[in-house]
Amino acid sequence: MNSFIFYSLYYSMKMLFNLLLGFLLVTNSSCSNDDSSEEMDPLKKIEKQVIKISKSRNIPSLEITIQTKEKTTNFSYHNDNTTPQSTFGIGSATKLLSAVLIIKKIEEGKLSLDDKVISYIDPSLIEFISDVENISIKNLLNHTSGIFDYTKHPDWGTSVVTNNAPKTFEEKLKYINNPTSKIGIFQYSNSNYLFLQKVLESIEETNFEESFNGFYSQLGLNITLDKTNGLESYYAQDSSSSANVSSWNEQYGFDGGAYTNSKQINSLLQKLFIEKTILTPNSLAILQDWIYMTDSIIPIGTGSLKEYGNGLMKLEYKNDIYIGHIGGTLKYQSFVFFNPEKNITISIITNCSGQHYNNVFFQEIIPSILDEL
Repeated sequence: MNSFIFYSLYYSMKMLFNLLLGFLLVTNSSCSNDDSSEEMDPLKKIEKQVIKISKSRNIPSLEITIQTKEKTTNFSYHNDNTTPQSTFGIGSATKLLSAVLIIKKIEEGKLSLDDKVISYIDPSLIEFISDVENISIKNLLNHTSGIFDYTKHPDWGTSVVTNNAPKTFEEKLKYINNPTSKIGIFQYSNSNYLFLQKVLESIEETNFEESFNGFYSQLGLNITLDKTNGLESYYAQDSSSSANVSSWNEQYGFDGGAYTNSKQINSLLQKLFIEKTILTPNSLAILQDWIYMTDSIIPIGTGSLKEYGNGLMKLEYKNDIYIGHIGGTLKYQSFVFFNPEKNITISIITNCSGQHYNNVFFQEIIPSILDEL
């Protein structure tokens, strides 16, 4: 081979090599930038992190909707041993929805925050509660009535797991057998929202379930009180003890009995706090009449729930404030919150409870989300 041909081939090969190298570098750079931009998207990062935690910590099912000013994400996770579902119990987040309904009746002039509860409930049913004549609607909404929580009665838990939980107002009253605490002191109690059911029934022509379901249906939301949902749910005190507890029937009402999905709850938060189409500004201010949660501070990651309004909780997390409500029953957990400064709504629901799942939900999953927002 003469030198001319040799050098021609040499430079041709070198040029081809450089072109290929340049192509590979551009391609890799492009891929890297795509990955980088994806990693920079907090909502995509949240989805990856939450699913990773859910898989590693054996979460049965979970559904999340997050809406920022720019975009919305909705995703769900179901492990291999769980039947996929699109409806969940939201537990005590129901209290926010119940409070909105009660405050709407105040807007309509049918109730007043200062009205005494005994004016709306048969006195013979509740006269055993000390100082009951001085308990107001507001005392029920913000948990300052002092009425003992019927779900803390030692027999209540047994009644749930044996599918014999009390259903009616009168049946639940039998579990309120402890002395009433001082009125005006915060003491979280499901009994307060049990009483609000009876108050509502006394001013409406229908029972509390129909009033609640009808109100949210008129708002275009599929959120209902349902005592016979038949959905899967799980309970675990430690990471290796998950048990199917679908047969447990907790029989809540205004205190924790709503069922829906994260999209519907998130839509409610948008209508309530951003669009402001449900309550007037004055009524929204009533929701946010804060008191300190004495002896009831709830940690969530590095933050904590410290204040309670009228059916509303305030979460302080790092430099952010969120308002909404958490839920936790023997079967479900939820986190339904709005960030007023950033206009972010977050709705998270699961079908599991017990110490293990509670820790994962409130100390791992929720912080992993808030840290990115």
